[in-house]
Amino acid sequence: MKKLILIVLYCMFWVLNTHAQIKPKQKEKPPTQQEMDDMMKEMQKAQNEMSPEDKKMMDSMGVKMPDMKNLQKTLSGISDDQLIKASEDENRIVPQKDALRINTALAVTLSNNEISAYINKTHQAVLVKLSPGAKSKAAEIYVQIIKLHSSAANTAVGLWIDGLPTLGLYLMGEACKADPANTINLNNYASFLTTCGAEQIALPILYNLNKRYPKNSSILNNIAQAWLGLGDITRAEKYADSTIRIYAYHPQANMAKCLIEESKGNIPEAIEAAKRSISKSFSNEKENKLKKLGYNLKSDDINWDRPMPQDPVGLGKFTWPEYPLDVELNKQLEKEWNDFINTCQQKINELKIKQQTLEEASTAANTYRAKFVISESQKGHNVQLIPGYAAKAIKKLGYLVNDVNGNMSFVFSKELEPVAKALIAVGDYQDILNKKQEELDKKYESQVGEGKSNPFEAICKDENSIRSDFLKSANGGLESASKTYLDYARRKTSDLLYYYQYTLWPDQFELAKVNAQVAWLTQIKDQRVFFKDKSSWCQAVPKKGKQGKLQNFDDVHCDYVSTMNLGVYKITSSCSNLIGEFDFGGVKINMQDNVETGRYSGSAMVGVSKGFEGPMGSETEASIAGLVEWDNTGITDVGAIAGVAANAGGVTIAGADVKVTVNSGVSTTGKGILEGIK
Repeated sequence: MKKLILIVLYCMFWVLNTHAQIKPKQKEKPPTQQEMDDMMKEMQKAQNEMSPEDKKMMDSMGVKMPDMKNLQKTLSGISDDQLIKASEDENRIVPQKDALRINTALAVTLSNNEISAYINKTHQAVLVKLSPGAKSKAAEIYVQIIKLHSSAANTAVGLWIDGLPTLGLYLMGEACKADPANTINLNNYASFLTTCGAEQIALPILYNLNKRYPKNSSILNNIAQAWLGLGDITRAEKYADSTIRIYAYHPQANMAKCLIEESKGNIPEAIEAAKRSISKSFSNEKENKLKKLGYNLKSDDINWDRPMPQDPVGLGKFTWPEYPLDVELNKQLEKEWNDFINTCQQKINELKIKQQTLEEASTAANTYRAKFVISESQKGHNVQLIPGYAAKAIKKLGYLVNDVNGNMSFVFSKELEPVAKALIAVGDYQDILNKKQEELDKKYESQVGEGKSNPFEAICKDENSIRSDFLKSANGGLESASKTYLDYARRKTSDLLYYYQYTLWPDQFELAKVNAQVAWLTQIKDQRVFFKDKSSWCQAVPKKGKQGKLQNFDDVHCDYVSTMNLGVYKITSSCSNLIGEFDFGGVKINMQDNVETGRYSGSAMVGVSKGFEGPMGSETEASIAGLVEWDNTGITDVGAIAGVAANAGGVTIAGADVKVTVNSGVSTTGKGILEGIK
């Protein structure tokens, strides 16, 4: 019923945004049955007015229009009270207090000896909630994992992160059954149970762990999340505060604190908690929450541990011939400029061929991605719409491109204005030269000829002087303006490429690099330089100037490739991509193998055993290599925990002893696929 009502609310949103003449109701006021009837009629009218072409286009995109007659018939039995309750549940900041389940959680205290039996009982209850298809597929994966000598527990975490919770629940339950003494697996299983709506079953496990490992930030957070899911805000806040005292920037405990403060009306405190949460571990959900609280996330609010290289493409290495400022070097420099321009053009021609190939490849990749998004959305699959780090990078690095609007041409027209003004000024300098030349011609016309004084040396000197004055004025102004512009273009090209490295797909970034190279070569070869030969009255003695040199571009590649290999699940983090990949040795997973699609928010501390016991928390950071954050869009961040040494390539974790500790994310409904579990 709730899902059906949410569909109606979505349909209302669609109608209200399609027809501006219908005024939206206040967000806090739920619709009445009469209003819903009116909306259904409006939707039916909108559908009737759609052209066959529009309907065909919508169909090709996988957008199926609802059957309004069946929808109206189904909704006719929903009362105003049900609509009010659904609206309240949907807009609820923290879950409603569930006294029955709270009492169930408080009634059970587990000793270490009772854990095994409790896990077996819980696992059997979970299996009742799973479909036959999900259980069959999970069992198949479990057998394959045993054959591969991999970790069922880590595979369960991978499935969880990848948006396959039912399979993850099955495997983690099996892992805990096989080794009920493994406290990391017990913590993770409790985290799964909490997120799926079985908080009352998870809490006895977590309290047992908390007794054994007091002041562990992961366990304390998971207890806080379980109480939050049950609507016991007092207990939830107590454990969230305890977690934050240990790890001030704990990503999940701070989000729990954010919701609790918001529910009390303490918006400034809620904003500060959300900012602490997103600081070290970015996610789209957190940014959206901050927006709803009235705060626009700033670049400085996000931690960024990847220093920007000063000149990644090596543009600063490029030099070009001098601008002639007098006639002495004019002839030689004119030749050098001609040679330089020809060399640049040859390189541009080579790059143009590469550019065309990359454009074709990028177009094909864009087409494939668009089709893949439509195809997967039709199947109900989650799809990564933008590169994994893009959302974080856009917010963190946006200041680099805000003043150039992400200019993919790498030519900055506004900053070219001083060059244009310098060119206009050249016309005035030429007029001055012409006037001075006329004066010289008159001065010496009576002194040149047979039998006359013929002061060739004086004429040479005077003509060279006025021509050098022209070159100094014309080229001096142009050189200064061009240098200012090219320095700016070099810095902004570097900034843009750094930004694009994190916000574009790899194929798009390869094209952006070539575009930048072509633009740079074009700009340095197209510098306007004026030449004036020495006076013809002079005896030409050529002088050599300082030659320019066309360097090779430095390659821009990602120095921050991290790999977290959990066995059959590997998380690869590069500059733009965050990818989780399974390799079950041939076993495939179809969406029908999973009861529930979508993802839950959360994070995991990942590391390699160094002789410690129990779930990892920030207090054991010496044993933690990295932190993984995910939300309903997928993996959103991967980073090193503060104080942990990571190589220049980021975090690299592999081996059979990799340990993963899951931290539950916030749950505002207290219900999930395990709702009603006994």
